[in-house]
Amino acid sequence: MKNLINFTNINPISIKEISNIKKDISDVINKKNFILGKEVKIFEKIFCKISKSKFGVGCASGTDALILALKSFNLKKDDEIIVPGLTYISTGLSVILNNNKLVLADIDEDTGLILIDKINEKITKKTKAIIPVNLYGQRVDLQKLRRVIGKKIFIIEDSAQSHFAFEGNAKKIKKNKYADASCYSFYPAKNLGAYGDGGLVTTNKRSQYKTLLALRNLGSIKKYKHYLIGLNSRLDTIQAVVLKTKLKSILNLNEKRRRLGKYYDKLLESVRGVRLTKTNNGSSRHLYVIRTKKRDKLLKYLSNKKISCIIHYPYSLNKLTAFKNKVKKTKLKNSEKWARECLSLPMHPNLKKREIKKVVHEINNFFNYR
Repeated sequence: MKNLINFTNINPISIKEISNIKKDISDVINKKNFILGKEVKIFEKIFCKISKSKFGVGCASGTDALILALKSFNLKKDDEIIVPGLTYISTGLSVILNNNKLVLADIDEDTGLILIDKINEKITKKTKAIIPVNLYGQRVDLQKLRRVIGKKIFIIEDSAQSHFAFEGNAKKIKKNKYADASCYSFYPAKNLGAYGDGGLVTTNKRSQYKTLLALRNLGSIKKYKHYLIGLNSRLDTIQAVVLKTKLKSILNLNEKRRRLGKYYDKLLESVRGVRLTKTNNGSSRHLYVIRTKKRDKLLKYLSNKKISCIIHYPYSLNKLTAFKNKVKKTKLKNSEKWARECLSLPMHPNLKKREIKKVVHEINNFFNYR
C-alpha cells in the first residue's frame, strides 16, 4: 500500500517541546488559573516583540480578532468595509456581525491578493475601513495600499495565514507602520497553531489597546465595571502556554516552509497546465497553491495516488449563499476564476523533498496523459 502524503502536519514541533507544553498545561490545571492567567500576557508580549508590534490582545479566535478590531474603531451601522472577494468566510462575516456594510473587491490575477490598483472603484464617502488579507502567507503591500486609500480609511490586516511573514522580499520582520490593526488566528493547522481555537489583535496605539482589552472581556477591564459593549472572547490560559512554547520554533519552521516553497516552484515552473501563484520571498508559505482549469479532475487523481490536497477556497464571497442578501450583486472576475481553479498542495515543515518530487511527478503524469 502506498504511503499517504499528508496535506499538513498539525503539530510540527519536537518531542521535547510537546513535553514542555504538557508540563505547562499541568501547572495551569494545578493552579486553576484558567481565565486570563499571567501566561496570556507573557505570550502577548513575546508575540509583539517578534512581530515588531507595540501591543497585543489575545482572544478566542481569528474571527473574533477581526470583530474586536472592527469594534475598536467605533464604526456605525452604515459604514462600508472593503474585503477581497477570495478569502475565508470569517473576513466577510466579521463585517456583517459588526453590523457594517460589506463591500467586495476583486483580487490580483497573479498573486490572489486584493487588487490595490482598482480599489478606488470601491471607495465611497461611507468607506471607513479595508481588510486586506495576507492570503496563503504572503503580505499585502500596505505601503502602496495606504498611498492609494489615504489616511482617513482604517486598514485592518487579516494575518490569519501570515504569522511573522516578511514584507515583500525583505529578510527580516519590519515594524508595521501602515495597518491600524493586525488580526491573527491560532487555529491548530496554522503556522502558529494552538491546541484549539485562539486569536490575537495587534496595534501600535495605546488607547486602542486599552479598548481592545475591555472589548474582549465583556466591555470590562476591572471586574463588574463594564463601560463598553464587548464580547466574551478571551484567549484561554492553556492555549497561551501552548503558543508561548511554539513561538520558540516558529521562525525556523517558517524558513523551512520557504525552502520547500521554492523547491515546489523550481519543479513546477515548467509543468504544462499548471499556473503558479506569484509569491515574494517573505511569504510564510502557509499554503502552496497552484491553479489549473482541470482542478477537480487533478484533485481526484492525486487523491487516488494517496496525495492529500485541499481547495482554498472553492467559493468567492459574492457567491456564498449566506451573503446573498448582505452584499451588492457584483461580478468578481478574478476571484471567481481562482475559486474554480485553485488547488492547495501538501505543505508543512516536515514535508520531505522526495514527497514533493512525488507530488510533482504525479501532476506531470496527469497532464501528460490528457
